[in-house]
Amino acid sequence: QTYGFVDGFFYAAERLHRHQLLMNWCFEQKDAKRLLEVCKRCGSSDQSLWVQALSFLAADESEDHREEIGDVLRHIEDSDLMPLLMVIETLQQSKEITIGEVRPYLQAQYRRLVESVETSRGKAAQDRQEIARMQQEIVQLRTRAKEFQNTRCFQCTLTLEVPAVHFFCGHSYHSYCVPADGSCPKCSSEALPKLSLKEQREAQARNADDFFKYLQGGAGDRGVQALGEWCKFGAFDAAIGGDQEEEQD
Repeated sequence: QTYGFVDGFFYAAERLHRHQLLMNWCFEQKDAKRLLEVCKRCGSSDQSLWVQALSFLAADESEDHREEIGDVLRHIEDSDLMPLLMVIETLQQSKEITIGEVRPYLQAQYRRLVESVETSRGKAAQDRQEIARMQQEIVQLRTRAKEFQNTRCFQCTLTLEVPAVHFFCGHSYHSYCVPADGSCPKCSSEALPKLSLKEQREAQARNADDFFKYLQGGAGDRGVQALGEWCKFGAFDAAIGGDQEEEQD
């Protein structure tokens, strides 16, 4: 760099993984073409280079960078590096960029948001139906007598003999076919992954340090998404908060 050997400087910095040195050189020299080359070669290991490139190209008024900005936007869209609001705020720095030039990017982002909303609505509708079914089943179990008419054990498939064990899920077993924990062998295999996931999410929700790191990692609408993710984990449930207080006591 002292003797002006640019190619050697780029080669050495890239081999040493000093990508920020390359970016700073491109910023100082206002070399947009080399800036894109650095992002394409080194961006796979450090995605923040593309974000820095967009910010520089939008703020630099010395040249027309609309073509380079289009290339950066395509990569950001494909890799989902930045939330839409942050991209719009960054592009506001440029006086040359118009809505027409970024319309394909905005349309693609809008379609992605619409698809995400539709998917979320579909999942929410399924969850509501499942909750309603489970609530109805609970009411029936509490208010109606349940008849057990099974004649064969669901574990060994032999004819049921006294003493037999009947579960409200509808499965029946010989007493010696029921495991020591007293759970239904058929249903427990399906319930264990869900219980494990529930315990994992509750444990994650109790970790305040990870929550704030996750929240700080989100920007713009990503911050709202981060809060939504941790609400799903039960981070703000009263029961978990009470458990934390008991642990501290």
